Amino acid sequence: MRAMTDTHSPSLSGLVLAPGPEGRCDDFRVGGAVVDHDAVSGLWRMWYYCRDHDMGGPPPLGSGRIALATSADGIDWQRVDGPEPCGAVFAPSGVAGDFDALHVGLTDVTRGAGEWLMWYFGGGTEVRTSTNPAIGQMAGIGMRPGLARSRDGVTWTRVRGPAGGGGLVDFSAQQLYASWPNVFWDGRRFVMQLTVPSLDIADYETEVHVSDDGVRWTPLGPIAFSGGRWDWNRGGMVTRQVLLNPLPGGRRWLMVYTGLDAHHGRSIAAADSDDGLLWHHLGHGPFFTTGPKGAWDDFGVAANRLVAAGDRLHLYYYGFQTLGADGLRGIGLATGPVDDLRALRRHG
Repeated sequence: MRAMTDTHSPSLSGLVLAPGPEGRCDDFRVGGAVVDHDAVSGLWRMWYYCRDHDMGGPPPLGSGRIALATSADGIDWQRVDGPEPCGAVFAPSGVAGDFDALHVGLTDVTRGAGEWLMWYFGGGTEVRTSTNPAIGQMAGIGMRPGLARSRDGVTWTRVRGPAGGGGLVDFSAQQLYASWPNVFWDGRRFVMQLTVPSLDIADYETEVHVSDDGVRWTPLGPIAFSGGRWDWNRGGMVTRQVLLNPLPGGRRWLMVYTGLDAHHGRSIAAADSDDGLLWHHLGHGPFFTTGPKGAWDDFGVAANRLVAAGDRLHLYYYGFQTLGADGLRGIGLATGPVDDLRALRRHG
């Protein structure tokens, strides 16, 4: 099932998955696409967060349930019916006291030993207080990271962690939440990066944790940039992905991330690293920014997944017209040659 019958209109350029049919888990919102390409079978898999119009809980936070779609070419996607409500493949636990009782979201799925590892986040009934009056007191915003395992990518089993409510890591009293985890294996251990905003959400820090087993984590402190923050990530980062660097002549690791400027405007930038801990900015600005005025993604773009397939790069991103409940939003795609991030162009 295609998300849109016409993605060639200038206002919809790049859009490859929009909200689904009425009554499905994704009939209101989709985003947070995590895409895997199997080079042997040619199958593309996309896990993404979703909400339906009837789902309660906290205001939309890039969370709800998690759905799955597959594709033969990475462009046209068919939704997969999962075992959870309304066709989702993963849903809030619904168990009082669990860190993910109310809503779940997604930032990473990695390959394990004959299985998939989902690094997700969730919020429960715990009430947190933000010093930002636009948030105030809210249940579900005290989010934590979690882990689930699956053999087929459709049916998932939670792995209970040592933190509050079974999460992997807790937030501090000065942090609103610890969320949007992304994880990579550096050859010796798992490395996790987490978004931890201040209570007033004026600043979004990225914390780094390491683990031998993916369940018990040791904090290393804030992410380190050679040269510090620059204009496009002055307010910090929201989402990130770390992958083996496909760019010729680069350092071992490539990080594609959503940077927040001083006004919390979002764009997509990149950095590379030899050890996965100290990062070096690539270029003197973001390599991917918002669409033209009137486009479905003219307010913000967020990094979700960069996939190198053959001699092409595929950037799957979250685009939106507004942070509010109204306005278009969905999952976009930009493609380009494997050796040049700045040559990426929106599909269609």
